[in-house]
Amino acid sequence: MNWTNIWMTLFGTTQFLGLNMGFWIAMLAVILIVIAMNVVFWKIKPKKDKGTDKGI
Repeated sequence: MNWTNIWMTLFGTTQFLGLNMGFWIAMLAVILIVIAMNVVFWKIKPKKDKGTDKGI
């Protein structure tokens, strides 16, 4: 299976804004990973301090 030929058949080009589709696919993968990491880390509840801050 050659993804370039499939893409070329469907859309007629292998470039967008002068950059290869491989770049855009890699950029999309990075963006999805960053979004997933943010979702995971924002859902983690902060750990409670046990007696470290007693208003000294």
